[in-house]
Amino acid sequence: MAVANYHDTYKCYPPPFIADADGKPMHSWRILVLPYLERNDLYQQYRFDEPWDGPNNRKLADQMPAQFALHGCAKPGNVTTNYLRVLGNSTASPAGRTISSNDIMDGVSSTLFIVENVDAGVHWMEPRDLEFDSMSFTVGDLNGISSWLDPPAAVFLDGSVQIIPSNTPPDTVRALLTVQGREEAASKFYNEIADGRNRFRSKSAPCGYSRLEPPRP
Repeated sequence: MAVANYHDTYKCYPPPFIADADGKPMHSWRILVLPYLERNDLYQQYRFDEPWDGPNNRKLADQMPAQFALHGCAKPGNVTTNYLRVLGNSTASPAGRTISSNDIMDGVSSTLFIVENVDAGVHWMEPRDLEFDSMSFTVGDLNGISSWLDPPAAVFLDGSVQIIPSNTPPDTVRALLTVQGREEAASKFYNEIADGRNRFRSKSAPCGYSRLEPPRP
């Protein structure tokens, strides 16, 4: 509900990143939602006058909130997030501008906002996410919606967390990521869950490895 609460406060969704004067991404949306994850203490320590990996901000790296990792991966020393947005002009995460619920022609309950991913290797403070133009729309592919927890989950703009079945057609995934495709999510295929991190793994896979490519002994 952090995203929904952010919207209630600012009347817009958090931008995917904050850029410098040259347009270079400097700060991630994951930093902006910290106060809504009950981590205002961490937010207050973050310095917006230096890059996300600046000398002071680096000191916060090992304090990644558990909400940014899949179940079992929120361990000391892990700084890699499993929750990413999808950046693109046609998505709910366009670069360089913010959008509100009024901009979502498909409806907030039919538009994906945050997805699970197991292989992007994104530092939780890093202003980097998936790109609509280069990602895979096949559920389970490493460069797309993927999880060690089967099936993967995603957060819709209404704040609901729902599973995305592995047999979801790529065209459907693509449509759910856009804000003006005028398609609706078929609720009978997307089951709401309380918290994606609380699902049990269908296959054993340590953090840092995909369940599709298990580690070699």
